Amino acid sequence: MYNFFMKQILLKLLTPDDPIIASDLVDSDKLHEFRVRLLLSILLTASIAGALTGLFEYLDILPASTLYTPIVLLYGVLNFVSFLLLRSNPAKYYLPVMHLCIFLALATLGVMSASLIYDEFRFVWFFLFSFAAYILGGKRYGITFGGLVLLLIYTEYAVIDLHFSPFALFSFTFAFVVFNLFAIIFLGKIEQDARILQTCLAKEAKKHKSKEALLQKIHAEDTIDLKQGFVWDRKLKQLTYNNEPIPLTQKEQKLLSLLIEHANRCVTFEEIQVALWEDQIFEKDITIASVKTQVTALRKKLPKEYIKNVYGCGYTLHL
Repeated sequence: MYNFFMKQILLKLLTPDDPIIASDLVDSDKLHEFRVRLLLSILLTASIAGALTGLFEYLDILPASTLYTPIVLLYGVLNFVSFLLLRSNPAKYYLPVMHLCIFLALATLGVMSASLIYDEFRFVWFFLFSFAAYILGGKRYGITFGGLVLLLIYTEYAVIDLHFSPFALFSFTFAFVVFNLFAIIFLGKIEQDARILQTCLAKEAKKHKSKEALLQKIHAEDTIDLKQGFVWDRKLKQLTYNNEPIPLTQKEQKLLSLLIEHANRCVTFEEIQVALWEDQIFEKDITIASVKTQVTALRKKLPKEYIKNVYGCGYTLHL
């Protein structure tokens, strides 16, 4: 479960402090598309929540505040305008809309924390938008936002009565700092895994190119040097050792040719059965034992290490 989750994160949330990640780690277009969708979801949710909260306060369904009620209504309207703006041109407006979304939330939550003193859970919202800042903008952006949150809270605590005890303020500060540390460590782990993944992908790509180049060379040449004095003539279907012909049966010729054409990959039992027995495959009961017999016979005419067993698959010839 952890590996699956990390894989999804690596493909979608890799964040080296820039809202659009460098293309050498993942497809930046896909990442940008994901972040745009995420930001659109946040904006739409915030606009609906702001509008409904302001409306309920205006209708006296919720306790109204002469300061907070118009601000939360304005917050909902501005988020909806930002939603429309981002939707119209994601490439152009992502950065300004992201900044606007985060700092509108900071300002609105600042007013809420100062005016809605009867809401015991109002500070929980700072955690939510701090998390959004980390995802949308990266570690440094999240740390900056977290620092501004603490600066705002402590300034308000010093200037006005937040109806917060010193112990409650300490609890909030400690929890908020721990939350940010977890976010930093978690994103750091993701970025580290991203670098490891990139290194592995680069190595695999290099191996793949080397194998393709080798196979192209094999397919282009009439004679193939199998090393240790063994040479295979593709046209004549002839195996030689130090220029001396080695007699092969027809099936051994087909088997060696098949293994060379697919060098460095597993050739399955089924592929060998079809190649060696062709039209007889449906007429006779060709078993895996029959394949093993042919492989054993061919091995006696080659160095032992040439043909390797691949458990559950078949055989491979390493060049």
